[in-house]
Amino acid sequence: MSADQRYTARRDVRATIPVVDALTGAIVGRVGNLCATGIQVIRGGAISADTLRPGALYQWAFALPDELGGGQVECGVEVMWNGSDAGRGGDLVGARFILIDPATMERIAHWCAAAERTPA
Repeated sequence: MSADQRYTARRDVRATIPVVDALTGAIVGRVGNLCATGIQVIRGGAISADTLRPGALYQWAFALPDELGGGQVECGVEVMWNGSDAGRGGDLVGARFILIDPATMERIAHWCAAAERTPA
């Protein structure tokens, strides 16, 4: 696996993990999947979809999945896209991390890469 693939490999999160706007306390939605460079959120909460426009910057907080050792993450994100996917539960928001603890980013990268190597 190349370095680029290591950071772009993503992994679905099956647990219900809320994503919260760290500045307002409003729920954005729940974690859909993670990669070392970003997060996909299944929207659902107090923040309207039209507020989460591409290019907008936020400070979000969420817990890491138990398989990653848990722990709370607070990060800066830039919304990259919005979309809908009935199969995933509704409105989706894709965001890239613009500020995240480097050690957390590495943990996520290793966790995602391990899933890529393990057949389902």
